[in-house]
Amino acid sequence: MFAKNLIVQMIYRIVLCCVSALAVLLTFGLFYAGKGPNTLTWEFLKYYTNISNYFVFAVSVIVLNDNVKRVMAGEKEGYNRKVRTLKFMTTVMILVTFLVYATLLGKPFTADFWRNIGNLSYHVFAPLLFIIDYFLFEEKKSVSVFAPLLSLIIPLVYVCYVFILGAAVKNFEYPYFFLDVNDLGYGGVMVWVVILVAVFTVLGYLLWLYNRIMIENGKLKVDFKNIKWLKMPQPSAATPAAEIAATDQTDDGETAE
Repeated sequence: MFAKNLIVQMIYRIVLCCVSALAVLLTFGLFYAGKGPNTLTWEFLKYYTNISNYFVFAVSVIVLNDNVKRVMAGEKEGYNRKVRTLKFMTTVMILVTFLVYATLLGKPFTADFWRNIGNLSYHVFAPLLFIIDYFLFEEKKSVSVFAPLLSLIIPLVYVCYVFILGAAVKNFEYPYFFLDVNDLGYGGVMVWVVILVAVFTVLGYLLWLYNRIMIENGKLKVDFKNIKWLKMPQPSAATPAAEIAATDQTDDGETAE
């Protein structure tokens, strides 16, 4: 099965890291095709798109590094075993980046959209490659039921970060219309924040459900077994202590410490 083939995963992730590295470089605004060099300022740090791409690059490098080590050690099959929860959170982050740009901010039906290498790199190519990596190469039942809720932390921290910048920087230009306190007021912005939190939560749990889709007897099913907070093993005379201890693992497949 190609999804478990570590060499296939490694080749794919090398491509992902190269595309993601280009996307990160372009977020700095140092150059754009046909527009000449730009002056580097701190402005690139205020965009959620850029920050989500930095997470994509960092997580991709960590996962690829472990992938390469395992291939060099002679392993042929397996799944990612590093930063699983962070990878899931980053997948939700970059999925929102892709969807928000495609539906609210970008203009995919115009020629300019497809001519801008920056937009294509950090809004389309890097996000889609990272999302596909999750769908193709992530082990089933490897993500905690609480991971979608943890995925809300980074976006909410980002909203607070933008609010602080808006209050501290004179004539601050808000990066997105739905965070523009000057135009919408805090009440209007909070409405958008609630909407986006709902979107993050729904997308997170859809990804979590996909992670639990199994094929059994030729049929697709969602496996809800072995979710810690739904069902805990109970000691009994018929259940050896060693077997119970073996079940005491984190939901991302790693032994609890």
